Amino acid sequence: MQPIIDTNDFFSLSSYLNYQLSGSPINWRAVLTLIRPQDLSSEDEELIIETIVYLGDAYGKEKRLLGPFAVLHPIRTAALLTRSGPTSTLELLTTLLHDKDEDITKNKFSDDEWIKLESRYQTIIRKVDSLANWLLNERIHFLTRKRNQSYHEYLISLINLSKVTPEIVRAKLADRLDNTLDLRMDLYQDIPGADPYQVIFKILFTDVIRGQDAKIPHHADRKINGARRLYQLFKNSVFLSLLRSEGVALGDAAQRLFDSLAISSINEALNTMLHVFDYHMRDAEKQKAVLMDVMDYCNRGGLRSINISGSHRLDGLFKKYFIYDDKKQLKLRLQKLYGDKELMAEAAVAFAAIFTNFLNDPGYTIDGISGKGISPKKL
Repeated sequence: MQPIIDTNDFFSLSSYLNYQLSGSPINWRAVLTLIRPQDLSSEDEELIIETIVYLGDAYGKEKRLLGPFAVLHPIRTAALLTRSGPTSTLELLTTLLHDKDEDITKNKFSDDEWIKLESRYQTIIRKVDSLANWLLNERIHFLTRKRNQSYHEYLISLINLSKVTPEIVRAKLADRLDNTLDLRMDLYQDIPGADPYQVIFKILFTDVIRGQDAKIPHHADRKINGARRLYQLFKNSVFLSLLRSEGVALGDAAQRLFDSLAISSINEALNTMLHVFDYHMRDAEKQKAVLMDVMDYCNRGGLRSINISGSHRLDGLFKKYFIYDDKKQLKLRLQKLYGDKELMAEAAVAFAAIFTNFLNDPGYTIDGISGKGISPKKL
């Protein structure tokens, strides 16, 4: 099963876009070419370009956490959307503007700047017919996470609304796929040339006296550490499980995004495992013990439900580290997780298995993740 884009192609897309966005003046038509929209009329092409220019000016020099221009995310998300299948102008606009209400807010600008930006936005949306105008604003509203809304509440709201507006699921899948692939941007690869499955085979089936040699120096000051990467995988697992448990009908394009998100999550999980094994837990016997322990947990059905029995270290993982009341609490919980490298390794292997299940079993869900909430059960 091939993803719509692999890691290397994602790096290339990001590099080309970043190069164009660093130009003076910016070649916005070249940016549009990288998005690769299909079958747009000349009028719609100009509308999409005008929207991208608006986003470029609205985000300005604002940066993402890892350093690239913030406008890269909506543009790249739109590029992922078009690679999943035929895309209408309305879907492109929705995806480009999906973070507008969260990111482009009045408090970031002077009064004059805000008035000008809002005027430009209104000019853009007036160029689509009245029905598309209404639908666009509705979809942007649906895709916006509200203040004090938990991630689970946000996803359930979005999924319920998708019953009448199914296109927003495709936009959200593209958004999660971009955010997941972006986790590699500050690392390129943890272990250049390493095949995680080969590493696992070597640990389990050969007489290895130590882990493989680390090929690049370890930098402990990265802005997104292993625990934060695992949290992103938690968000992906909740989203994919809810799509399944709530019976969301995915079209071909959305299914390709679903599968690509599962594949990118597997890769991220295995790279996190490699990183822990190469830099923090290099004893082969400990590595083998982790792999055998998680394999036993999987075989006992541990990955098919949210568990709190406490008979295994992975029981209660979601509840203990990833579900939170406020961001300060989440930060403290992720710091605690980051300090437990053995649990991080186990969680990474477990996530790889979870997303493999999503990819290979069309009926797979995580019992306990539902529209009513995340409700742990005893195994």
